Amino acid sequence: MVSEAQRCLVPLRIIVVGTGLGGLSVAISLARRGHDVVVLESTKEVSPSSQITLHVFLWKELRFLANTVGKQNSIHHGDLQLALLSRAFQLENIEIRFGARVVDIDLEKAEVLVATGDREIGDLIVAADGVKSTIKHRICSPEALHAKSTGEAAYRFTIPRNRLEAVADESLLALVQRPWARRWDGPAGHVVAYPVRNHQLLNVVLIHPDNDQTEESWTTITEKENVAAAFSGWNQTIHKLVDLAPTQVPNFRLFLYPPSPVWAQGSTILLGDSCHAMLPYLGQGVAQAVEDAIAITTVLSIIESKEQLPLALRAYETSRKERVEQIVAATYQAKQQLHLKDEKAQALRDMERKGASEAKENSDVVKMQHSYWVWDAAEVARGALSDLITVQQ
Repeated sequence: MVSEAQRCLVPLRIIVVGTGLGGLSVAISLARRGHDVVVLESTKEVSPSSQITLHVFLWKELRFLANTVGKQNSIHHGDLQLALLSRAFQLENIEIRFGARVVDIDLEKAEVLVATGDREIGDLIVAADGVKSTIKHRICSPEALHAKSTGEAAYRFTIPRNRLEAVADESLLALVQRPWARRWDGPAGHVVAYPVRNHQLLNVVLIHPDNDQTEESWTTITEKENVAAAFSGWNQTIHKLVDLAPTQVPNFRLFLYPPSPVWAQGSTILLGDSCHAMLPYLGQGVAQAVEDAIAITTVLSIIESKEQLPLALRAYETSRKERVEQIVAATYQAKQQLHLKDEKAQALRDMERKGASEAKENSDVVKMQHSYWVWDAAEVARGALSDLITVQQ
């Protein structure tokens, strides 16, 4: 429960575009502080990669779906999305409209036109519509919109625990039983496997060279045989995992976007992937979208009048921009560290890892991950707004 002291001073009507993890997080966060929220989703229904049916999914079940992985809690992306949806449906001051594709916006008036001809007017528009945002081009210059291929892609699949049990291979079963991730690094890719859904699924991600020259063709489906061929010279455990993969495997091409130079214009802001899409090497994409949600909720809930809304949006950008740009840069550094091609550099990295392991310390990429875990987005946003108000006085 949110106490009266935590409720917003000036209730606003806020339009959120997108029901991804960032969009749902900010909608729930804002609604719990007393704002009225309308969420517009272009698809007619949400179809996350999850086997749980929405109508039987309860928010309270979230704790049964997460599981410990090292010092983290891991949860299936689709499970978390459905959990957030179920929570959003419980809040009376959130309205979710499916099949509401945004075709035009008025940045200054916070007015949205959807494909049905309906218009929504609020005090603020939050563009949380992902890497293919239809709103970003209205806020940012063209150079901020173009994605550059990293030359890599990711095969992704999950293996149910009962399939791992059926093959009677203790080394494979341990991957889903144990509370940590297992990673194999190679000269041009890496593989990671870790349990999700309370150890009932094994999530497997295989990063590999991408030879597709199609500009911004994001997701394709490939045959399992192609995955096996791409990792033919790798560890036998990986071969066994691929054998258990579905016959067709999704292949996600990895693109690098420059962080948005501008996060807000008029009465519209960018949030999450629409603003700072991240490569997966540090696992920070969702975390940073949630931090965005915390930051914007904080500043919108402590302003004393609507006249302070422009200051709140500036504080949101100020409090988030530098941190996010650092993480985007670090993520690219992690990619290079994971996929070293020079044998001497590999040997040196592996020696440092061994030394850190013997000292019970984290090394290179894991150390980088942990360095970004502790951050009080609310306090930083609150301080940024306070500074701007002081300067204005």
